[in-house]
Amino acid sequence: MYSFSQEEKRQLFFASIIFVIVELSILVNPMNLLDLIITGTNDTSNLIELIFILCISGILILPLFVLHELAHKYTALRYGFPAKFHLDQNMAAFSLITALFPFKIIAPGAVIWYGNPSDRIRANVSIMGPIVNIFLGGCLIIISTLIPPLWDSILVFISKASFDIALFNLLPFSILDGAKVYRWNQEVYYVLFGFTAFIWLFHPLGILSGI
Repeated sequence: MYSFSQEEKRQLFFASIIFVIVELSILVNPMNLLDLIITGTNDTSNLIELIFILCISGILILPLFVLHELAHKYTALRYGFPAKFHLDQNMAAFSLITALFPFKIIAPGAVIWYGNPSDRIRANVSIMGPIVNIFLGGCLIIISTLIPPLWDSILVFISKASFDIALFNLLPFSILDGAKVYRWNQEVYYVLFGFTAFIWLFHPLGILSGI
């Protein structure tokens, strides 16, 4: 019941890689990085350090997407509804293209589940993804205060990425998670969205940080 087909694993893998690439493009534009690698630089040690930071960040960012989608899948399965991850090729390609531009869209795929659940069950399945990211983002912030410089900056960046995912998915639009929660219970939606938005705004990398 909880197994993955090889095709589902493949689709989740490619979607996760796209997610990581686009998130890392916030730190370094892929074309600029490629230019540095091809043309070389006078300070090789800085280039090596940058690549090392990107590799470590990528490894740590990966679970943000995978655990979000698994939370949806396993919650749906627990309610008895078949569910699997589906890679949307068009959105995956579009997401990858945005890695080259300042404005990012990261929507390479989603968990698709089947059946006719109540609004409450649909909301419960939908809410688990953002909750996982809120939890991960909070844990990363706490851990970042306990470790040496550089590593703390990496964790703060990854924490912000986790809250980005949560806030985006909680928007009450179309097929996003927030729309299902809003339809089920507006009070719960406003509390969860407000809490997430507050942390996102006042996060160390947030718009209102330091106020």
